[in-house]
Amino acid sequence: MKKALLSFTLLFCAFISAQELTIPVKFLSSTKNTTERYIGTDAFGWEYTITDNEFRKQNDQKRLNYKSLSLGDIYRVDLQNPLQIVLFYKSFNTVVLLDNQLTETARFNFSDISQPIIAEAAGLASQNRLWLYDINTQQIGLYDTSQNSFKTITPQLNDGMKYYQSDYNYFYWISNSNQCYRVNLFGKVNPLGTVEDFDQLQFTAQTTVLFSKDNTLYLYNTETQSRKVVEIKEKSFKSFYYKEQILSIFTDNDITQYKITATE
Repeated sequence: MKKALLSFTLLFCAFISAQELTIPVKFLSSTKNTTERYIGTDAFGWEYTITDNEFRKQNDQKRLNYKSLSLGDIYRVDLQNPLQIVLFYKSFNTVVLLDNQLTETARFNFSDISQPIIAEAAGLASQNRLWLYDINTQQIGLYDTSQNSFKTITPQLNDGMKYYQSDYNYFYWISNSNQCYRVNLFGKVNPLGTVEDFDQLQFTAQTTVLFSKDNTLYLYNTETQSRKVVEIKEKSFKSFYYKEQILSIFTDNDITQYKITATE
């Protein structure tokens, strides 16, 4: 009897430990999706999307747009400052800066500088600078938009770059072997742990990411390598975006917003 009870207890504990921990979310709103690619939503409720390679900013009352016929496809958009939006046209090695009315304020072709580079990654940094990853040298650096010059700040990245994200003070990246790192403006590189294989990903804190895999969304700690399932209702989705406790889920038909507070 004791052996049977012990076996049952062990099986029960194994069953409980095997269950996925979850993160609850609060439904906020859902709107019909009429765009090809969802980029994000800012704190004022503006949605940013791309359709027919046209960058759009819209709310219930108004829509603004920007399109450059000469630069090819928009590869990446940096929305951290709605007053200075960064559009990265990777195939033309060019970044375009837009103001909050989507008026072009500056354009930088990195093939035209004194020591040309080929940008694989681009994002907004502080003090009129851009984060860039030069595929030629495999180094991260800072591009001074006023001096039209580039300075590398890291050693060569021997394991490549699978994903990147940046803010004013830090550039985060994940190597091809899923190792996570960040570098500050002075070139100090910090390892941040590892992440599981993913389809899409976004850093929400220094060692915390949201990532999707096979249409399931997870909150993951890169140091402890622990994860929780985010309890969204969508069984499949194209992309997601998180900012200031608002999680936006983009599907073929809808853009749904949830409130999620447990991101640490």
